[in-house]
Amino acid sequence: MPGNFVAQLEYFASIIPLTYVALFHVINPIGSGVLFYNITPGADGKERRRLAKKIAINTAVMLIVILMGGIYILKLFGITVPIVKICGGMVILAMGWRSLQKDDDVNDSDDKVKLANSIRGFEAYKSKLFYPFTFPFTVGPGTISVALTISAESLVHQGNSGHSMLQYAGAITSILLIALTVYLCYGSTDVVMGRLSLQMRKVIMKIFSFILLCIGGQIVFSGVEDFIKYMLKAVHG
Repeated sequence: MPGNFVAQLEYFASIIPLTYVALFHVINPIGSGVLFYNITPGADGKERRRLAKKIAINTAVMLIVILMGGIYILKLFGITVPIVKICGGMVILAMGWRSLQKDDDVNDSDDKVKLANSIRGFEAYKSKLFYPFTFPFTVGPGTISVALTISAESLVHQGNSGHSMLQYAGAITSILLIALTVYLCYGSTDVVMGRLSLQMRKVIMKIFSFILLCIGGQIVFSGVEDFIKYMLKAVHG
């Protein structure tokens, strides 16, 4: 019994870093924090921290809902995990490519910075907390794809309720940690970005655009690889 408990604890502990890293790479809270600073010029540091807190809470709730209901959505529409990866990866790939192709003066990841032209101050920004600040700014198609993939992984352990529960518990813990990371990155951007020149911000934007492109490519490659394995398994029984 003690040995079984230790094994379960180790399994639970292994889920957390894997899920956290997967979500971190797609959400990219550091790069998104840079963008968040650019699209909230009418907010001061205190207001940004209030916004960041609410966005982080929205992010956690949205991801947990997707995590818990994802397998039922996949089952309902007969969607396989490889297809989720391929489609989500292609969306991220397109976003990164468009961002890289923009001129430096307008390269702000799909014109998110244009939101700043119509909103000023906390009260005005508050109406944008879910859309577009939470979705699709923070939790975009790629993040949803990853969350659905994590949810689909529980299908493997459906015969073992203990492992399935540990899978969910580890994933939820990771989601809460990534929400905390979003809060810290978004809430501290005025301190970090305020010390960087405009040229340096543009360089950072280009770097993160390229990283986003690579992340999308990696997800597509992983999806194609899984799809080939799925087809080979179906052919050979």
